[in-house]
Amino acid sequence: MMDFESSPIWTEIRDLISSPVKRKLFDYKLTIHTAKEDYAVWDLHFIEIHRDYVSKVSEFGNLAFKLGLGDYTHRLYPYRNNLEVTLKKLPVGEQGDLDSTGIEVTRYKAIFNPQRNPPVGGSELEGINQEDLNNKEIVEVHLEIIDRSAEPLRIKTTTGSYMNVTPEKAIRAIMGGESAKIRVDGKVCIDAIDLVPPDNKESIPNLIIPPMQITAFPTFLQQKICGVYNRAIGTFYQKYKGKKTWYIYPLYDTERFDGKDPKAVFYFVPQDRLPQIDRSFISEGDILKIAVTAQRIYTDSAELKLMNEGSGYRMPDARSYMKKPVKMTEDGPVGARANLNHEVSIKSRDDGLNYVPWKDGPSRNPFHQRSEILKNYMGQFDLVWENSDHNLIYPGMPCKCTYLSQGKVKSLKGTVLFSSTLITKAEKYNASPFRSITRISLACEPKSDTPEQSTTGVAGD
Repeated sequence: MMDFESSPIWTEIRDLISSPVKRKLFDYKLTIHTAKEDYAVWDLHFIEIHRDYVSKVSEFGNLAFKLGLGDYTHRLYPYRNNLEVTLKKLPVGEQGDLDSTGIEVTRYKAIFNPQRNPPVGGSELEGINQEDLNNKEIVEVHLEIIDRSAEPLRIKTTTGSYMNVTPEKAIRAIMGGESAKIRVDGKVCIDAIDLVPPDNKESIPNLIIPPMQITAFPTFLQQKICGVYNRAIGTFYQKYKGKKTWYIYPLYDTERFDGKDPKAVFYFVPQDRLPQIDRSFISEGDILKIAVTAQRIYTDSAELKLMNEGSGYRMPDARSYMKKPVKMTEDGPVGARANLNHEVSIKSRDDGLNYVPWKDGPSRNPFHQRSEILKNYMGQFDLVWENSDHNLIYPGMPCKCTYLSQGKVKSLKGTVLFSSTLITKAEKYNASPFRSITRISLACEPKSDTPEQSTTGVAGD
């Protein structure tokens, strides 16, 4: 039986660790902007960035910092309803020296949540001198942050009608045309649209768009009109490689890993072998290689869902009724079932009990129902990426998990669905750089080596 050190996985990990590419470290500086003034914060505690590529359309985050009670009472709290912050990301060398190249500056809309911050209004604190309060106490302040460009895009609405337009052209027209009308600081909010080519190539004869937010338009096409992808749809706004981009993508298309899009490969390392390694990833061309040295958990409830919701579906095809739905013969009309219905079954169960229910119809959109069935068939990996760089992951990124199971190398293809990053100082002293840890959830092919009696387990150990 193959052990970890003699496996191809160890070869990749060894090359990653010994790579001559310098390890990236970063420092972060925070500036608060109020209607009255701008001022720097010197004790930034942590930053959280959450990206839900399934149910959200842009990232959201939280940050915490220390502030003198006087500054909080007199400089921040009175302006809490209209706050912005700037985060400056500064590359740091391994010896702690600042690198002036590659500095990233991002300005966010900041939301003050009274439930997470010290109360001030109506108290005697407002009558005490600012400097006296600063000498008296330090408080921790929490702010929620959202991208300043994402906020106007999120509430932008559209309506209209189109004739003989394909789903791809409709999405590009709405997402690109409406987004181009919005400017922040005099600049257009988006730089690009990254649209995975739709599975549905047919034109829509008459597309009527009721008033809606533009962020809901791709899902509207997928679920209510004609369908876009066979494997569900996601819409997300994110800055990737310096470009603010709308991403429209299938959520569960594992075959995209074999295409030309940038992709990630997660190598699962036994948790006791390389705990908290400093260099945990490397980019080689369009392939991001990541060593997963912490927790990872596989779940697969596909069999239960296939039992309850079906392993396929049957639905009348509305398009066939506009043609000749039956063939006239000497014995009377004869219907061709394959031409009248959408009928799909993705898996035959081992016990022979296959449930393929009828769905609401007739409909000309088989893509939505097919997506629901295929979603139930997927597995999921939840993993922890230590010393990460979450900005190397983009919405719906194709990926592959490679691990050792029972002495054999196994690989499962999938797509990234969620990332949650915590950025904190590695040490307590001020000169210490920040380190990131990212939790990632990805949809993947179901494991064939999972014991039948248990559908949850730890992989790669």
